[in-house]
Amino acid sequence: MAPKHDNCCSRCIGFLIAIGLTALFLWLSLRVDEPKCYLDYIYVPALNKTLNSSSNSTHNKNATIVFALKLANENKDKGIQYDDVLLSFRVFESVNTTRPLGNATVERFYQGHKKKATKRGNFTVGGGGGNLTAALDGKVWYRVDYATAVKYKIIFWYTKRHRLWGGANVEIGELGTKVNRKAVRLGGKNPVVIESGASKLSGRYRAPLLLPFAYLLACGLS
Repeated sequence: MAPKHDNCCSRCIGFLIAIGLTALFLWLSLRVDEPKCYLDYIYVPALNKTLNSSSNSTHNKNATIVFALKLANENKDKGIQYDDVLLSFRVFESVNTTRPLGNATVERFYQGHKKKATKRGNFTVGGGGGNLTAALDGKVWYRVDYATAVKYKIIFWYTKRHRLWGGANVEIGELGTKVNRKAVRLGGKNPVVIESGASKLSGRYRAPLLLPFAYLLACGLS
């Protein structure tokens, strides 16, 4: 009788191990990491103070903003299908007041696993270049927000849509580019803390929520 009992216990243990390994495999297969979105580059010609005097007046009237967005998929075995990535640019007029400059759209695209993508674009601000140059304590700060939705590709099928949004406060220097040379993470639902002499912005300002909610509403109606 003892051998039969041992054989039964061995089968039960083997069954439980198989169930555990299957559950672990399914969990690893379905677990996803959200892609990371960065503002890699921004150039505002109207804020470039190093241009020579003969062309300076022309560039000051330039109401164009050029940007590059970098998106990173850190999933080892899952691709990502992006919906249109909606971008909103605003300029700070005080520590808790911003004025809209304009919006831009990065068209939907697919990104393979462990891949990075750089998407470039530009747009023209209405009302002339003067709208670009509001200064706060001698510095120019922009607010950049994004909103999108993604589906993760697992083997041959896609998950449901996941909504993503975030933003950051970006200081623009005298060259018309961002002061921080590194790519700025547009992460989280709250503003990024600014360390370069303007920490007051992080505690008193809340990211504009109109863009994410407008995006969610549009997706719901589509």
